Amino acid sequence: MASTPADDSTRERGPGEAFCRDCGAVIDARAEICPECGVRQRDPPKSSVDSALDDLFEGGNPFVAVVLSAVFPGLGQLYNRELERGLVFAVGFLVATAAVMVLIGFFLAPAVWLYAVYDAYTRADFRAEELQRESGRDRETEISVSEAAGDEAADHEESDDEETDDDREE
Repeated sequence: MASTPADDSTRERGPGEAFCRDCGAVIDARAEICPECGVRQRDPPKSSVDSALDDLFEGGNPFVAVVLSAVFPGLGQLYNRELERGLVFAVGFLVATAAVMVLIGFFLAPAVWLYAVYDAYTRADFRAEELQRESGRDRETEISVSEAAGDEAADHEESDDEETDDDREE
């Protein structure tokens, strides 16, 4: 006897299986699309170029921060999404460059420039670690939410079964 989709949605899930988030049918946990209702279960995979560009523009890449800060002090901090720090380094470099006229700028401008490069690198490295921790927490949250949703669906099905048994007794 072949099982119908209604039978699949009332049975418990096994290892490697999950409930469809739209129709509740039991499907393979790795399925991108539910074979019963056709609803997408997870985002489509990204290409390596898309993920590389996302990582590049997200901030937190120490190499990019250093290159930008080497081009002009403060750009690396702006890349790291630190507006105030970036403006401080840019203005400080402009003031130090203007101070060349009184000879102190010959030492001050390179010092500001080198410190801006160093700061951009260290802050980008710190930001990369933060983003990595956040993405780890997001994955844990997604897993616990999907497990909780699966448990709620199972509890809801059990309560529906109990109600029908009570109705039969009356």
